[in-house]
Amino acid sequence: MAVTAGIRRPSLSRTQRRALVSFLFVVPALVLFLTFLAIPLVYSAGISLFRWTGMSEATFMGLENYGRLLTDNVFWLSMKATVLYALMVIPVTTLASLVAAIFVNQGLRGTNVFKSLIFIPVITSSVVIAVVWNFIYQGGDVGLLNAVLGLVGIPGHVWMGDMLTALPAIAVIGVWHRFGWFSVLFLAGLQDIPIEQREAAEIDGASRWQVFWHVTLPLLRPTIALVMVLGAIQSFQVFDVVFIMTEGGPYYSTHVLGYYIWTEAFRGLRMGYASAMSYILFGSIMIITLIQLRILRPAT
Repeated sequence: MAVTAGIRRPSLSRTQRRALVSFLFVVPALVLFLTFLAIPLVYSAGISLFRWTGMSEATFMGLENYGRLLTDNVFWLSMKATVLYALMVIPVTTLASLVAAIFVNQGLRGTNVFKSLIFIPVITSSVVIAVVWNFIYQGGDVGLLNAVLGLVGIPGHVWMGDMLTALPAIAVIGVWHRFGWFSVLFLAGLQDIPIEQREAAEIDGASRWQVFWHVTLPLLRPTIALVMVLGAIQSFQVFDVVFIMTEGGPYYSTHVLGYYIWTEAFRGLRMGYASAMSYILFGSIMIITLIQLRILRPAT
C-alpha cells in the first residue's frame, strides 16, 4: 500500500496539454467535416459505380455510368450552359468588385452607405433573390425591367422565355449576388498593401494609373486568385436560381449541370448516374482551380 501510494501518475507536459486543448477545439469542425463532406464524398464515389434508385437494391455497373456521359446530349448541353454562365459571371464579377473596392477605399463621403447597399444581396436568401428578379424579368407590362424600358420608348421583351437572353439574365443575377462579397475581399487586399510602396512610386514620378498598374495590381494577385477561384466554384455550382426561375429552359439554354444532377437524382431516381456527373463536376472545378492558381500565383 505504501509503495502504491508513493507512485505518481505521469502528468502531461505543457506542450502536450496545449496540443490536447487545441485538438478538442478542432474536434467539432472535424466531426462536421467528416459527416457532411468527407464521408458523403467517398459514399457518392461508390454510388457512381452502381444503378440505384435510392430505395431499390443497387446493381453494380462499373464505369458504365461514366461511359454513358459521352453519349448523353443533355449532359453536354448542361456542361455548355454551365461553362457559358461561368465565362459571363467570373470576369464581370471580378472587375465590378475591384472597381467597387477601389471606390470604397477612397474614403469619400457616402461610402458607408454604398458598402451597405452592395452587401445586402450577399446576406439575402437566394430564393428571395430569385423571386424578386423573376418579377423584374417578367414579360409584358408587369415586369419592372420592361416597365422602365417602356418609359424611354424601348419595347419590352420576354427575358426568361428567349433562349438568347435567359442565360445572360441569370448571369446578371449571379454578378449582383456575389460582387458585394468579393468587393470586401478586394478592399481587404487594397488596405493590406503598404502605403510606402505607392508613395515611393509617386515620388519617382509615376502617375496614378502607373501606380495602380505596376504596384497595386501586382500586389493584388493573391486576392484576384482567391476571388476568381471562389467565383469559379460558385458559378459551376449554380442551381437554386435556375431551379426557381427557368427549370433549365427554354430549350436547355439554362440547363446547367447542377440542375441536371438534381433532376437525374430526385426526379429520375438515377442516383448512380447523378453521382457520376457530380464527380465530373468536382473534377472540372478542381482542374479550373489549379489552372487559375497556376496562372495567378504571385511572381517570385
